[in-house]
Amino acid sequence: MTVNSYDVTADLTPEGLVEWQRMVAGEVYEDSHPEIERKRVEAKKLFRAYNQLDYDQEAERRAIMEQLFAAVGEDVFIEPNFRCEMGRNITIGSHAYINFDCVMLDNAPITLGDYVWIAPMVGLFATNHALDFEERKNGACQAKPIVIEDGVWLGGHVTVLGGVTIGRGSVIGAGSVVTKDIPAGVVAVGNPARVIRPITEADKTGFCERIAARNAAR
Repeated sequence: MTVNSYDVTADLTPEGLVEWQRMVAGEVYEDSHPEIERKRVEAKKLFRAYNQLDYDQEAERRAIMEQLFAAVGEDVFIEPNFRCEMGRNITIGSHAYINFDCVMLDNAPITLGDYVWIAPMVGLFATNHALDFEERKNGACQAKPIVIEDGVWLGGHVTVLGGVTIGRGSVIGAGSVVTKDIPAGVVAVGNPARVIRPITEADKTGFCERIAARNAAR
C-alpha cells in the first residue's frame, strides 16, 4: 500500500480549511466554496491526465494514482474514463479492478478493500445536496463515508450512496441502488438493494480445482 503523505489542505485559506474539515467530518459544508472548487479542479486535472494515457504506460498511470488518491495498493487497474470529486479521500486496496466510466464523489472518505471489482458505469456517491431549496442553491451539502470491503463485486450501473458499508465478499446485482449497509457474503439486488440470498458452497463451479489440476499436469 502506497500512502500519499502530501497534505492536500496545506494551501487552503483558514475559511477554506473549515469547509474542508466540515466536509470530511460528515457535517453540512459549503460545496460551492472557492477553495473546495479549487481542490476539485486539481483532481480533475489528474484524472483527465490518467484517462489519456495508453495502456502500456504503466509507470505513468501508477504515478498519477499515487498522487491522486489517499492510498493505493498493488496491482490496481482503473479503466478510462474514471472521474472523482477530490481524489484525496479515496483509498484503494490491492488487486482492485475498476471498469469503464466509474464515478466516485469522495467528499467523504471512500474506502475499497483488496480484490474489489467494479463493473462499468458504477457510481459511488458519498455526498448529497441539501433537501431545502434555499440551502441547496447556496451550496449546502453533506457527505458520509462509503466502505467496500475485501472481495466485493459491484455489477454494472450499481449506485452506492453515502453512509453505506458493503460486507466482505458480497455481490451487488447490476442496476442496484445501495442505500443501506449490506452484510458480508450475500447477493443483494434492487432499488433499494435488498439481500436475496447468501453465497454458499453451492455457488462454486469447480473452476479453482480444474485450474489447479491443469497447472499440476504441466
